[in-house]
Amino acid sequence: MSRILLVCGGTGGHLAPGIALAQRLTEEGHECLLMVSRKTVDARMTANYPRLKFIAGSGRGWGSGLWNKVLFFPALLGAISNAWRLLGSFNPDTVVCFGGFMSLGPALAAWLRRRPLIVHEANRKTGKAVRLIARFADAVHLPPGVRIPGIAESRQHDSGYPVRQEVRPAARDAARRALGFPFTGKLLLVAGGSQGAQKLTRWVESAWPELATRGIHVLALTGPNGQEVERREGSAVLKFLPFSHQMGHVYSAADLAVTRAGAGTLAELASCRTPAILVPLPSAAEDHQTANAVFMTKTGAALLLAERDLPELTPLVLKNISDAEALAAMRNALALADTRNRWEDLAQETITRARAFRPQPA
Repeated sequence: MSRILLVCGGTGGHLAPGIALAQRLTEEGHECLLMVSRKTVDARMTANYPRLKFIAGSGRGWGSGLWNKVLFFPALLGAISNAWRLLGSFNPDTVVCFGGFMSLGPALAAWLRRRPLIVHEANRKTGKAVRLIARFADAVHLPPGVRIPGIAESRQHDSGYPVRQEVRPAARDAARRALGFPFTGKLLLVAGGSQGAQKLTRWVESAWPELATRGIHVLALTGPNGQEVERREGSAVLKFLPFSHQMGHVYSAADLAVTRAGAGTLAELASCRTPAILVPLPSAAEDHQTANAVFMTKTGAALLLAERDLPELTPLVLKNISDAEALAAMRNALALADTRNRWEDLAQETITRARAFRPQPA
């Protein structure tokens, strides 16, 4: 049995693949410790995995403005120091980082302690932390076709997005029963990602009267600070939830989704074959959500709408949610995207490097 330190957290897009990889590795008897942030989103998600081991790390994003940049360096030194001590006590055989502000300190500590280091990037535009860690990592796992200039090709690998075991398609009626929605009528899912999306929530508020008159149900995931409210108008049901631990059911119950375009959301939509209108978050680092969405829409697996065009969302939803042919075409493209989401190489390389670092007894 090997020991693996997984550095994830900070956003659902970083945390979810860490959890998925930990699920996969623990099934084979490896011991995993997941380093997460102290954010509310991490606390909500990790609470649903009592069999996994989590520890709070430290760190700070680069941010904008001079003061944020000044504070970044002492925070980085603290993160390296904390990770150095953890590496000494947990003694992992491999460290896997999933990007974001959480990753840099532990990655540097792993390099200084000469531990095998793997970094995974989920988005089609690489983040600053991943580009830096890639300079000294043993292996860099990237979306197919994405490469980081200046890094040896032999260290860069095509990789998919690890999807949690429970985010799998379910029977539509069973999913609706689990979520408390009627079996009849169309259901629209609106999800702003782990950080929530106030603009999408406000759109739901404004569009609800028209959606309700057409008998369309709505499930809106508002994020950690959102409300938990249920409304009924005629036969239509609207539910606002801050968070859901039943994402397989959430995706499977919906006829159409309106979501942001983080890599995790796209992989989960594909896993559950849920057609979607993607509204990329324009403030996302490196505008990576737009790059993700453009790639997804080129395959026919989703539709793309810029946030500045939100006034056009209601007619776009009404046009597509009852268009059986369009929905079927997207589901077919999503199925193909799911089959191409191969992340087994990431799991196998993690195990191989761990065993090479500390050979197992015969």
